[in-house]
Amino acid sequence: MEPSVLTILRHIHQAGRITRRRLSELTGLSASRISALVAQLVERGLVIEEIDQGGLPGRPASRLSVNPVAGCVVGLDIGGRHSRAMVTDLHGRPLDTLVQTTEISAEPTHIPENIWHLVQAICARVALPPEDMAALGIGLQGIVDSRTGIALGWPNTPAWHEAWKGLDIQAALRPHLAHTLFLVEDSVRAMAATAQRFGQAQGSDSLFYVFLGNGIGAALMVEGRLYHGGTGLAGEIGHIAITEDGPLCSCGNRGCLEMLASTAAVLRRVRERLAEPHLVSTLRELDRAGELTLAQLIAAARSGDKLAFQILDETGAFVGRALAIALNLLGPKVVVLGGPLAQEGEIILQAVQREVRLRALEQIARQTRILCDDQGELSGAQGAALLALDALFSSPHHLERLWGHR
Repeated sequence: MEPSVLTILRHIHQAGRITRRRLSELTGLSASRISALVAQLVERGLVIEEIDQGGLPGRPASRLSVNPVAGCVVGLDIGGRHSRAMVTDLHGRPLDTLVQTTEISAEPTHIPENIWHLVQAICARVALPPEDMAALGIGLQGIVDSRTGIALGWPNTPAWHEAWKGLDIQAALRPHLAHTLFLVEDSVRAMAATAQRFGQAQGSDSLFYVFLGNGIGAALMVEGRLYHGGTGLAGEIGHIAITEDGPLCSCGNRGCLEMLASTAAVLRRVRERLAEPHLVSTLRELDRAGELTLAQLIAAARSGDKLAFQILDETGAFVGRALAIALNLLGPKVVVLGGPLAQEGEIILQAVQREVRLRALEQIARQTRILCDDQGELSGAQGAALLALDALFSSPHHLERLWGHR
């Protein structure tokens, strides 16, 4: 497979759908040379060609795209409670999905084996031998250095934290995946990729994604590319200090956003308020019965419970304060709020928008769209597959392998 063919295939993947003329402009190759290379890709089944009249008179345009059925990619999203898996085609569209309860183990050697079992389980659903995966993306809801694929810990799941510290997932899984391209990434960055390709921020090249769950993290996309920073850890918005005298955080500071606006923090604040003897709330009986959950809190707020509304509004204000700092520094065009707390929608979103208007530079607040994610709980798994796809089409070695399989 000559380098020019690889270049053409990469441009087709990046564009989604593209004409021969545009390929010639991007590569500097002649029209006849482009046609010859495209013919090879079509013959191999890696590229398909469609006629697009576009409603315009004259000769219809011929557009090229990657053949979606030329291979399968697997994406995983490993969380402290649930692990999610997805098989996609080469367009990143889901073919099948799987959600399992995460197996928590204090033994580091068990972790990669459990991940491998999840890979095998999702592949079995589509009769895909794991060794035939075109690529594998693994998103972790812990702290991971994406440059090296080494996990640095899992502070929101204490029973797991020590087992993950310093764990090299790529090295641990390599015996199972000797020839398969795979990468390890932060789950929040994977979710941002899904929002940018298929969700609320579709097509935006400037995106800030904030995950609001049991942990709080963020991902920044600049000029269409995820930004990792010099340390590989960019996006830890959960550890911006909001109040100096707030609860002690696992990072050693007090008043971090994660200690005020995470799922656990929100429920803790509800219970603290319910300790006030004369406060009236429908949440009191749920708390006494041990049935108080985030879903119950959201339902109560929507039904008019004042305490529930106040807690969610206050949570949105905390997030808005941290977000205003980030917007003043980074100036993204779009902010997407994801995770369980963002599913509530209006109360938290309105509080975030209000706080940003109050605290961010006026021009930035006015021009930045703040939205809630609409991609659901499998967005991290799909995003991991999308990032693996991008890595695949940037790797001559692994594209050679895909070429050889056709």
